[in-house]
Amino acid sequence: MIPPNSLVFVIDDDASMRKGLARLLRSAGYKSEIFESASDFLTRAPHSGLSCVVVDVQMPGLTGIELQKDLIQRHRE
Repeated sequence: MIPPNSLVFVIDDDASMRKGLARLLRSAGYKSEIFESASDFLTRAPHSGLSCVVVDVQMPGLTGIELQKDLIQRHRE
């Protein structure tokens, strides 16, 4: 479990899901940053010190599974 007040990244192509998850995380004491696509996340998010990423598996373009593989590869380098 990540400590309260940690930053959680939410990536989902469905706007209502992104906003709902952000509200839920905020009510549980976490900060969140939302992204509408995996590509948007890769472009804008810092990739060092990631605590938690919540990602939709099926998205247009880069899928959640592909994003996970990319992040694992970046972490290994």
